Amino acid sequence: MCDDGKDIVSKCVDCDSTMCFECSTYHSKHKIFKTHVTEKIESTTTETSEKSILDEEVCDLHKREITLFCESCNGAICDECATQNHKSHKFCRITFQAQKRRDFLRLGIGALKSKITEIDGTIEMSKDDENSYNKFCTEGKEEIQVHAKRSKEIVCDIIDVLAKLNIQRIDEIQKKDIKSITNFQDELVTKKLSLQYILKSTEDAVNLSRDGKLFNKYTFLYQTLRNNVLHSCDSPEVFAPQFCSGNPIEHTYVAKCFGLVQKRNTPIKSRTSEFHIYSLPLICEAKEMTKIYSFTLNNPRSLIGFYDNQTWIQLPNTIHLYSSNGSVIKKQNAITEDEQVLLATKDEFWIKAKELIKKIKIGNRNEAEDIMRFPAFESCTCNILKNNCVVAYSFRNKCFYEIKLDGHISPIKKEISMKITPVEEKLADLIPIRPVKIIETASNYIMLTSKDKVITLDRNFKICNVYAEKNSNFRGICDDAYGNVFVTDYSLGRICLFTSYGDFARTVLTKDVSYPTDITRDHVGNLWFLDCTNRVQIYSYI
Repeated sequence: MCDDGKDIVSKCVDCDSTMCFECSTYHSKHKIFKTHVTEKIESTTTETSEKSILDEEVCDLHKREITLFCESCNGAICDECATQNHKSHKFCRITFQAQKRRDFLRLGIGALKSKITEIDGTIEMSKDDENSYNKFCTEGKEEIQVHAKRSKEIVCDIIDVLAKLNIQRIDEIQKKDIKSITNFQDELVTKKLSLQYILKSTEDAVNLSRDGKLFNKYTFLYQTLRNNVLHSCDSPEVFAPQFCSGNPIEHTYVAKCFGLVQKRNTPIKSRTSEFHIYSLPLICEAKEMTKIYSFTLNNPRSLIGFYDNQTWIQLPNTIHLYSSNGSVIKKQNAITEDEQVLLATKDEFWIKAKELIKKIKIGNRNEAEDIMRFPAFESCTCNILKNNCVVAYSFRNKCFYEIKLDGHISPIKKEISMKITPVEEKLADLIPIRPVKIIETASNYIMLTSKDKVITLDRNFKICNVYAEKNSNFRGICDDAYGNVFVTDYSLGRICLFTSYGDFARTVLTKDVSYPTDITRDHVGNLWFLDCTNRVQIYSYI
């Protein structure tokens, strides 16, 4: 994070940056970064040689040169990958796509530079506002002195006391408001430093990284650029003092007649620079939704995206694996109504059954292994995140539970360490019902739906974004490899597109959509969703 070259002691997950001891201490204390997640690093080095950069261009799995781009996975692959794990995916040569990504990042760099220029202008305007505010307060003090001088002819002693008290009142208000303005300037300076670091990191990635390494960091870098460009620091609310003159002086009402300094009812909003900022497009805007197939089933309950163009569809007391042409590939019996499939791999299901999470061997219901059991899980909405961590939200207890799974060891056989995070009252009020689903986005944010709201949280479960639309009923939610998040709106009959930071982009599908519920994405990139009546619809957008 700095240029001192000191030993690395930690890493900020949100900034995607390593830090020395001094930077880590500052990072943990400053209020802008207080919600960021940091990880301790025992020993590492930040030196990157040309040789290590070249090593990134070799496929980790097959040790062959990376030459292809998989459109379905938004990733760089080798020729061997194309014939194995990505056999049915859409892919092309990587050269053009890498250049396209570099152009996108350069566009983001330009916008970020414009953002920094905008902040510089806002800082200067804020300083002018500070001077104007001080002048306004000085004029207010002078007005009080004049008023006091006129009033002293009747009640000199009382007027002197009241004048002094009111001047002190202005000083108190001024001190607090100037502190707010100064803090705002400090936040802008800190924001500028943060953006300059992101700018430097991104320029290094664009100019120095080879294609493979660029692809590994691309989604995170681009989403970070886009979010920082579109979001600005909130201006401080400054309520300037206002002197209210009293009634003609009478001995019994001197204090009331003299008047009182108080804050105005409306704040003086700090000016911001009007420097033009260019809007950055989404990585994959899903502009065209092409219908592939649709079919009806008997009471489908949920969808779990699977390998290639396949998806598991949970039915009453069973779950079937379907292809995108509507054909049944495999059946798994005895999945009960109260069981929720959290994850499906090639060999097993991870299932939540009331207070229990267990693994079931695909093809054999009897081969089951209990993973963990907690009474609080019964009323929770759960999901397994990318870092192999189980996250559950309890609507009853108003808190999040986190449990880290350790490889293939069954945690139920040993002592389990569970982190409990009570939610803020504001967040609890936003979730009046049990959420349908929780997901982790490409930018490592948590998103969930709650009636007419789509809520985005950071990894400390603090509110980052809330999108609300009257008359909507958001239910199903899933993401893709490009950082897009798709959400079903049951009431308005549509599929909505959000960014991985929780910003609403647009409605991508309304035609022939009726009361959609669950939604998922298979590994080829097809969107599957359930709607009325008992219909499964499949669309492609890549």
